[in-house]
Amino acid sequence: MATAFRAFMQGLVDYAGLFPPAVLPPVRAVARYAGHRAGPQAWMLGRFIAPAEKLAEIGAARANVPGASASGAWECSALIGSREGAEAALDALAPQGAAILAAEEEGWAGIQVLEYPLPPATGAGRRELADHLDLLFARLEAVGLAGRELFLELPPGSDDAGVIETLSGRARTAPVLRLGAKLRCGGLRPENVPAVSRVAGILSACARFSVPLKCTAGLHHPVRHLADDPEVMMHGFFNVFGAGLLAASGLASGRELESCVAETDPAAFRFTEDAFVWRNRGVPADRIEEIRRRSLCGFGSCSFAEPVADLQALGLL
Repeated sequence: MATAFRAFMQGLVDYAGLFPPAVLPPVRAVARYAGHRAGPQAWMLGRFIAPAEKLAEIGAARANVPGASASGAWECSALIGSREGAEAALDALAPQGAAILAAEEEGWAGIQVLEYPLPPATGAGRRELADHLDLLFARLEAVGLAGRELFLELPPGSDDAGVIETLSGRARTAPVLRLGAKLRCGGLRPENVPAVSRVAGILSACARFSVPLKCTAGLHHPVRHLADDPEVMMHGFFNVFGAGLLAASGLASGRELESCVAETDPAAFRFTEDAFVWRNRGVPADRIEEIRRRSLCGFGSCSFAEPVADLQALGLL
């Protein structure tokens, strides 16, 4: 296995089996994750993702799934806030914080990552965003959730570069271990899939302002392709994270980043012992490891088996 490929894929896929389109019940999601953790490709597997409100169910399910407790506490990412508006998002934090602290006290989960959807209104202007961040940070401290990594999902139609620049400016004073952006790359409807230009612009802005990025939804397969349901071009994780590596290394212009995100030829992506290569652009293996650790933080997928099967079909596993 090429060193560059291992650096690229190390812990890249967070498991989100509770979410669409899989929507597995907790017991089945826990069993799947436990099985993947015990399998030969576990090195590519990241955290278990769950809404904070479901952590008690996950803990109970884990206690009843044979072998699930054998490897000790699970690293988890908890979804907090609400998509019902700014006030609802902030009000949800108190019970969600209690659920997170209870799961950690029980000892089965370590929850160092929080994911919070920024309300749409906060993407309209920097003042609106700054005001909401002030309230959010104060509430996180009040409910005992400070000192963790926090990824804020960028609202559709927002001034992405402006939001990312604001996050960069607030990172040093925020009461969190790491402040990053989150990009939704797909969903159940065609309009959930962001344009190539938006993905490339976000990758470029995150690199320019040194803001970590994690992704979710739609990245089940390595290379951009036409999906059946919904019938739309879906992004690939080689495309998105490969373009992210190029952006972080300063090796591609904005137009070239768009070309990388839009690439549909699997042969355009190569992993040698020394580098990840897209066409004539290469990122050394040691830089891949550094960039992944610092700023390209993986993606949530409701399937781990699909990425594994595709990588096997490409001869990489």
